[in-house]
Amino acid sequence: MLFFIFSFILSSVDSVAQDKLLDKIVAVVNSRVYSLSELDRVEITLPARKEISPFLYTSLKISKPELLDLMIKTQVIRDKLGGQGYVVGDDAVESRIKMTEEKLGLNRDSLLEFLKSKGVTYEEYFEIIREAMEYNLFTTRIIGPLVTVTEQELKNEFYKRHSSDKALSFTYHLVDFSVPSAQATGKDTSLFVQALKDYQLTGRLGFGFSDLDASPIEGVREDGLNKDIAKALSQTPEGNFTPSVVLGDRIHSFYVKTKDLVESTAYQKTKERLEEELFNSKSQSLTKNWFDREYGNYYIKKSL
Repeated sequence: MLFFIFSFILSSVDSVAQDKLLDKIVAVVNSRVYSLSELDRVEITLPARKEISPFLYTSLKISKPELLDLMIKTQVIRDKLGGQGYVVGDDAVESRIKMTEEKLGLNRDSLLEFLKSKGVTYEEYFEIIREAMEYNLFTTRIIGPLVTVTEQELKNEFYKRHSSDKALSFTYHLVDFSVPSAQATGKDTSLFVQALKDYQLTGRLGFGFSDLDASPIEGVREDGLNKDIAKALSQTPEGNFTPSVVLGDRIHSFYVKTKDLVESTAYQKTKERLEEELFNSKSQSLTKNWFDREYGNYYIKKSL
């Protein structure tokens, strides 16, 4: 009898040991160990996670290495926020869940039933909400202050998207730079534009050009311009020189100081959306660079 009990204990211990061996370690980040079973569970519940936290889980097609990297990122974000005094505690998460229940007209039992239909436990849902709240804090408190979207960037993006829209009419404030055409004999006229860009930086006009004339042109309407000038201006954003235009015996390039819509309603209607798109685009680039730098403060070992 004692032999049977002892054999059963040894068998149980051996079974536990085998289970641990089978649950492969896929990453170690400082003292935090990530197991294959954790990763598999995130992968299985990915559809629900995307529905609950779409800004963090952005796609249903995320590979295991990408999911692992996302798990590591959420930990790095939590550490960074904690270091700056931003901690999303259990009470804050529970409060957010109650707000969601009220918004959707659910009670706790109906929420649990909904989670069960999605294959997610309440504990998992709780942590997904915490991660979402932390990610929101991360983007607003850490990344957000690093992102700037200028009025000129908004205008330039709007003009680029609507450059072929014939219904738009502009008023320009320009500086007309020109040199005699004879100075371009045997040269590519685009060199004149490059010479002006260098002149703007150094104060010296290169490429053999001289006799430069500069004349301000204020508040000119597009419909009152030569068609070649209008075409050059339509493809040039604020703060840039137009392609060269030959008029009579002189070569011209116009520096666009400002480019304003005569009727700005179209711009005002899309400005907020454009600003959000540009902000998100810049945020993605800055976020990637931020993680690349932050990872240098961690010991990270991955087997995937």
